[in-house]
Amino acid sequence: MNKIGKKKFHFSSIAAFLAVFFAFSSAMADTQRYKFDVLIRGIKAGQLRYAIETKGASYGIHGILESTGLVGLLVKYHFDAQAVGKRFGKQYQPEHYKEVSDTGRRKSEKIIRYQNGIPKVTSKKPKQPHWLDPLTQENMLDPMTAMAALLSDQSKNDLCNLYLPMFDGASRVEITLSGLEKTENGAQCSGVYQRIGGFTEKERAEGENFPFILNYEFENDLYRVQRFDITTLRGRASFVRQ
Repeated sequence: MNKIGKKKFHFSSIAAFLAVFFAFSSAMADTQRYKFDVLIRGIKAGQLRYAIETKGASYGIHGILESTGLVGLLVKYHFDAQAVGKRFGKQYQPEHYKEVSDTGRRKSEKIIRYQNGIPKVTSKKPKQPHWLDPLTQENMLDPMTAMAALLSDQSKNDLCNLYLPMFDGASRVEITLSGLEKTENGAQCSGVYQRIGGFTEKERAEGENFPFILNYEFENDLYRVQRFDITTLRGRASFVRQ
């Protein structure tokens, strides 16, 4: 495996980037379910579970990220989100996003609705001066849709070729995949999570570009993500598919 860049990244930011929750209609024609164990310095710290359901051009995503095991006894964290929208090939058009988080000490909720690609944000948190104006963030992806696109199964032609602009209601990031390397069982892609705007000076000082690695296994003519690795303030975080 390639070495991951040594810039630090907050675990809570990874949680917000990767976690999801949505209950979609049982009439959906196709459902894909995923489960990842979350390891911090090799110790199991949580679990990510989510499902993607599609019917025609419509999609819905449902998932939960929460602390588990011994870490869960010390640090409580529960994040759920929901996203629905339309997909045309590799192009996503989110229509609605909702997230709820609970750290044991604080609960928060956020809703993003989209009209002609322009997000409208509803949150109980007071707006901060460094946050971006949602009206300037047309055609951005919500965190759930971006996560699903990043961890989705890939064809040979699409592998390691991905660009995901994301707006979480306050800040904007851009996620890219490149650097294809073939492995014995599949492939490995190098990625970068780049902070673009809406961050404090302290957050920018911590770093703006955060490298990560995605490892795939080749199965049934598709490349499927088996592992995601990134460096955090608490050491290396790994998401291992179960």
